[in-house]
Amino acid sequence: MRLKGAVVVITGASSGIGEATAMAFARRGARLELGARRLEKLNAVARKCRQAGSPDVNVRLLDVGQRASTRAFIAAALRDHERLDVLVNNAGTGWVGPLHQMPEDRIDELITTNFKGVINATQAALPWMLERRRGVIINVASVAGFRPSPYSAVYSATKHALVGFSHALRGELSGTGIKVCVVYPGVTSGTEFFKGKGPPIGVVQYPASWVANLIVRTARFPRRDAMVAPLRLLHLAEPVLGGLGDHLIGEARRRALLD
Repeated sequence: MRLKGAVVVITGASSGIGEATAMAFARRGARLELGARRLEKLNAVARKCRQAGSPDVNVRLLDVGQRASTRAFIAAALRDHERLDVLVNNAGTGWVGPLHQMPEDRIDELITTNFKGVINATQAALPWMLERRRGVIINVASVAGFRPSPYSAVYSATKHALVGFSHALRGELSGTGIKVCVVYPGVTSGTEFFKGKGPPIGVVQYPASWVANLIVRTARFPRRDAMVAPLRLLHLAEPVLGGLGDHLIGEARRRALLD
């Protein structure tokens, strides 16, 4: 896909991977529709995207967990540009701690934002894409989508659900001209993900810009699963790691939470 002039819609664009992704597309001359729950931060991101080279940036308040909010966001993007080339479902949240201590409202928030929010945005965008037989949907999952993270059981479950949803939808849309892709970030530095959620656990941390560039490459050359090389090796090793991986990560996370 030619990105210069393409219309790219990004959820959760106010910080972290979403902000870095908006900047990466802006540098390639894409037109941007950015949504998140923090309008002040979105406006700051939009200013930087215009300076980086985007010819058109629009921002709107968005709560992907609310069906009406998400449909209004996608409808506004289509009114602005009469097209939608790339949808990046990036909005997400996390929680770290023992499952029995997890508040019910946080359980609901993770499931609603990380999984239902992707369904809401995708359902809203699909009629236009199907009518024109074109479009790329990029769902930002996590390494937890194939390597479950102890002390993040609900988060891991939402990312497994997102991967299953994406792969099934890809098959459903085969032959329509619409591509469905999954990007798997690992532990990402420079984001707010672990703020108030406990320390990050990961041998290697990647800057948000790395993930953003991976998302941009996926938009240009759509593929089923996209991840940086070390995570691809981990993915291939997952059948061998099995319970040993659960134990080792669980012990590391337990010690970190106790410190």
